[in-house]
Amino acid sequence: MRHRNWRPAGTTAHLTTVGQIPEVGQVIGMVHSREAWRVLAVTEIHQANWDPATLQEWERVGRPDPETWSKRERSVIVEPPRNPAPNGRDRRGMRICPWWNTDHWWPLPDPYPACIDCGLLWPCPCDDRNKEAAKAMAEVDRLAAVLPGCCWACGEPIAGRQRSIEFVGENLLLPGASPAVFHTAHSRKAVRPDMPKTCREQAEDYETHWVAAEPGRTRRLTCAGRMFRHFTFSECTAGADCPGEDAFHQERSYCTTTRYTATGRDVRPATNCGERMCRGQAQAPIDAKAAS
Repeated sequence: MRHRNWRPAGTTAHLTTVGQIPEVGQVIGMVHSREAWRVLAVTEIHQANWDPATLQEWERVGRPDPETWSKRERSVIVEPPRNPAPNGRDRRGMRICPWWNTDHWWPLPDPYPACIDCGLLWPCPCDDRNKEAAKAMAEVDRLAAVLPGCCWACGEPIAGRQRSIEFVGENLLLPGASPAVFHTAHSRKAVRPDMPKTCREQAEDYETHWVAAEPGRTRRLTCAGRMFRHFTFSECTAGADCPGEDAFHQERSYCTTTRYTATGRDVRPATNCGERMCRGQAQAPIDAKAAS
């Protein structure tokens, strides 16, 4: 598993290794594997064996001398820093390209912190899993605290004047709880800091799983059709399958004309929808009134 922002414990916060090559004898930690290695040698790689991405970068910067180009590829020969095999069978060669714009290795102190369970550098995947488990338990505690009649996104009560939606059937967020209900106003923010979405957006995500959980269920918050908004009414290319005008549509067209006069801006209905953008789609139903 690759973690672009991973940094081993004990490294300086402002340190970066972008554009650098490790030195012989240095102990380094590789970002992609979180393993520690000791550098035995740094060797050149002939241009004919460069990675295609390195060749593209070399051409982009004007094809400098490949033997002296500071960003050329190098092969770093490494071995485990603790108890290496006497016959060298655990030695490896790693490609390092200084032109990479992210940190692919970090210098390590000696001794360095490592996990006693998996042996990888700290923080290790075990720590990641523990953090994910703690986050999941915190989310379960939050859901368990949601009272009946409250929104499952923000946890606040849903008043009678507020727009909301209820998903009948088993609660997919907390099995055994009452059916999930959400605010559907786009302005209401949910309470999860790791998911900066509104109550409406979380309801749309929930609806996707709710529809897939049981055959025959239909969407009520989103529509795959195209909504045509006329001057006095609206219609959708999905026809009877459209949940309604308030549903989120991927595409919308407006059948109105704007005329600027000496007194200001005048918005009027289009006199002939058949000649306008919102009537140019073959799948759009024909409006007899607009075609007159």
